[in-house]
Amino acid sequence: MRRLAISVLVVTAWLLGGAIPAAAADPALNLLLKKGVITQQEYDQALKEAGQAEEAPKATAPAKDADGDNTVDLGKGIKFGYDRGLYTQFKDKFQLKIRIRLQFRYTDSSLNSAYGAVGDTKNYPNVASNGVIASRQLKEDVSEFDVRRVRLVFEGFAFNPETTYFVQFRNDTNGTTTQPTTTRSTTQIFDAYIDLKQIPWANLRVGQYRTLFGRQEYVSSALLQFVDRNFVAEAFVPNGIDRRDQGVTIHSDEKKYPINYAFGVFNGVGINLTRLGLNTPGNANELMYVGRVTADLMGKPGYPEGDLAYSLTPQMAVGLSYGYNAGLQTNATPTTDPGVNTQISSAIASVGNGRLLNQGVVNLGTTGVDFIFKYKGLSLQSEGFVRNVDTRDPSKRIGNATGFYVQGGYFVVPKTIEVVGRYSYMDPDTHSAQDTLTSALGGLNWYLNGHEHKLQFDYGVVTTHLSAVDTGGGAVTLIENRFRLQYTIVF
Repeated sequence: MRRLAISVLVVTAWLLGGAIPAAAADPALNLLLKKGVITQQEYDQALKEAGQAEEAPKATAPAKDADGDNTVDLGKGIKFGYDRGLYTQFKDKFQLKIRIRLQFRYTDSSLNSAYGAVGDTKNYPNVASNGVIASRQLKEDVSEFDVRRVRLVFEGFAFNPETTYFVQFRNDTNGTTTQPTTTRSTTQIFDAYIDLKQIPWANLRVGQYRTLFGRQEYVSSALLQFVDRNFVAEAFVPNGIDRRDQGVTIHSDEKKYPINYAFGVFNGVGINLTRLGLNTPGNANELMYVGRVTADLMGKPGYPEGDLAYSLTPQMAVGLSYGYNAGLQTNATPTTDPGVNTQISSAIASVGNGRLLNQGVVNLGTTGVDFIFKYKGLSLQSEGFVRNVDTRDPSKRIGNATGFYVQGGYFVVPKTIEVVGRYSYMDPDTHSAQDTLTSALGGLNWYLNGHEHKLQFDYGVVTTHLSAVDTGGGAVTLIENRFRLQYTIVF
């Protein structure tokens, strides 16, 4: 009993010593010693342990979960976590987020005999390294696997949350670009820009990025409800080459206003290239101008395709865009003409604008209107385009181009299974008859984790009509029955 009492008292004295200084614990220990409750040895041991407890350093608190299961607060304003990408952040001064996107595709195309006998001589011709334009012929059906997209993204903010940056590298199989188009993948800078957001109604973006023109060409390819963009939107990019360009844009913050605008000035020759960088520099004092106005009529549907959020109230928006690209050299064969470059001519052909080739220097004026609607899993969107082609050489004459597409989808299983359909039409030269392109597609999407993890399938018929003038013989119809299966993961 005495041993138990002594133990309890010693533990009590030790606890007191851990909570208050050892000197303050002495009177209690002295009283116990005087009463004979504890021995001198026990008294000395209690003092020693109390002193050690006082001097012992405090254990470092473990890193704590700051913003849910995906974020860890490391202390001193440093955070590390996952939010649509791995990120690290220091207070409100710096943030770096790293993201990876992979898309793997299988394509099976059945082609009619005209593809092998005649091929596409006008819209998607082949441009050789020496500038010679040849018909794109496919003498047999196509069955292939592609690493369609590989993207590495670095994004975040610097110095303050209103100064954001976005840098993206790509390594795609046979992508369309103003870089040399080959069947091998090439790593290149895809996006590199800064956004200054200090003034909500006048954000400033500078660098290389998608021009704010149209709807489908502006949204990321990760957020599409089909395997890829339709050929109409591809062809009517304002520079006639690529959806991206180098320049500067002033625009409003679309998250804060129902009516928004954007106005940009660009080089007008696509990515990773300037007019001074051409083989024979020319028209380097001419630029491309792009403007866009949008209105959110109901809610905020945004740019991502499909009603993945299963909107409980109607979401609808409309947009109007215009782009003017002055002084684009379209000649493919290297000559002494200023601005001729096979990279440019190859890119023109790769987006379906082959009829522009060898028209000399042209001014392109492109107008686009767009519409989007979302409600309870249903989505509809459409765009229409008109391009005016002004040739500076009086001997060159090419008609304007027109085109549109309509697409829609419905989630038969909310946020998971979506059925989609699309129809596209394009007249690449209004001066020529029997030269239209059409496409009808249907598909099915399985969203495993939204747009960031999904499986997409589509099947359709793509028809190209070539006139007798186009072929040098009789009118020809090229028919492709195409099946595509694509897996996307973004993290």
